[in-house]
Amino acid sequence: MGKRPGPKKGSRSFWHRRRARRVVPRMRYWHAGKGMLGFPGYKAGMTTITIIDDREAPTKGQEVIRAATAIETPPVFVYSVVGFKNTVYGLKLVGETVSTELPKEIKKSMRCPKKSHKIEDIAGCDEYRVKVLTEPYRTGTGKKTPDMVEIGLGGDAAAQFEYAKSIVGKEVRVKDVIDEGAIVDAIGVTTGRGWIGLVQRFNTALNFHKATGARRHGGSIGPERQAKVMYTIPRAGQYGYHRRTDTNKRVLSHGENLDLVFHCYGPIKNDYLLVDGSVPGPSKRFILLRKTPKPVKKPEIRQGVHA
Repeated sequence: MGKRPGPKKGSRSFWHRRRARRVVPRMRYWHAGKGMLGFPGYKAGMTTITIIDDREAPTKGQEVIRAATAIETPPVFVYSVVGFKNTVYGLKLVGETVSTELPKEIKKSMRCPKKSHKIEDIAGCDEYRVKVLTEPYRTGTGKKTPDMVEIGLGGDAAAQFEYAKSIVGKEVRVKDVIDEGAIVDAIGVTTGRGWIGLVQRFNTALNFHKATGARRHGGSIGPERQAKVMYTIPRAGQYGYHRRTDTNKRVLSHGENLDLVFHCYGPIKNDYLLVDGSVPGPSKRFILLRKTPKPVKKPEIRQGVHA
């Protein structure tokens, strides 16, 4: 006897499963908070760390070994301040103030605008955000071109404006934005695996070896009428390289110059974060960490990071 088909396979939460348009995500929503509400980084790899378990679990109060992801977070350069007005159709761009002085490494790899609004021209907006440039040339990944990402600011409009004026044209480190024990969302693009059949893509059952000419092509593709294939039918297609958000990831620790060499990445030469669990994507993939308004509790670490 063969394996029964069972219920429908595959999650209907994500449709359609196409390739991500860009590696650097565009955020549509930012949680409440103070200062910059996110920080970009590059995934280095996974390791283990020994902490005292403070969860409501049978191992509460005991030493446990947790899997953690190391994310290298070199300082970011605040490129510009963007002002928005609230309209009936949503936020409308008012203007952008670009920093007059850029690092020489950034000037080599991107074209700088010749004109921009003054910071006083965008005063009185309803919301402000900042555009930051990563500095991947500080890492050992071989990447030279910086990635630009727009990050929201916390507080009311007046507080956002004053904070943006204080950091535009300067470098910001991750320790000034994210604390140890903070809860963050990790947004990234998963590992791409190309065009995959429906058995691996949706975990469907194999056909009987004597029933059809092939075992992995699936069974029925739906009713005769309507004369179309519905989206709920498992079909072959793109697998991986999708934008995904892992919510409620705890920052176990952060520091500088982690004494580990990760496979396919190399040593960490800048600031880093150790995030509990896994995050989307392969090594060297861009990861955006978004702060969430949850209570911060620093974990008790008994031992360092294991090799």
